[in-house]
Amino acid sequence: MGVGGEGVGADGGRNQSTTDDGEQFADAVLALLAVARRTRGRLQPLFEDVTVPQLVLLDAVQACGLEGIGAISAYTLLSQPTVTQQAASLEAAGLLRRIPAEDDRRRRVLTLTDRGEQLLAAKRDLVADRLSLAWKSLTPQEQSIAVPLLRHITDLVSHLT
Repeated sequence: MGVGGEGVGADGGRNQSTTDDGEQFADAVLALLAVARRTRGRLQPLFEDVTVPQLVLLDAVQACGLEGIGAISAYTLLSQPTVTQQAASLEAAGLLRRIPAEDDRRRRVLTLTDRGEQLLAAKRDLVADRLSLAWKSLTPQEQSIAVPLLRHITDLVSHLT
């Protein structure tokens, strides 16, 4: 049963409330995307040495850099040329390294440098501090579902493209 009422009518067909539930979900996801974009702008002043998109790329390198540019591209939903270009600037800044893959020396994988790991950890802490007020405002029940639900919605939305 959805937020707006029953999902299936007495005749077995979809009723208006199912459509309304889908529209409410779409509205909520679009609102989440909009607030994420605004939050990105509000966080940028905290980062003198890296941009928020670069921070996202550093996070992706930590998560899946050893799988190569394609994996980072899929993780961040950025094109491979964009990832390659951003990685080059982060490499020049001493935050990551491009190294030959062990299984195919022609292919490059990405790893964070010690400086990149330290910067990513410090910036994550800043973001966590900023978002902790929102987290603390959630009830224990909401906290127990918030992270898995956000990750699940992220996965669902990322597969729409």
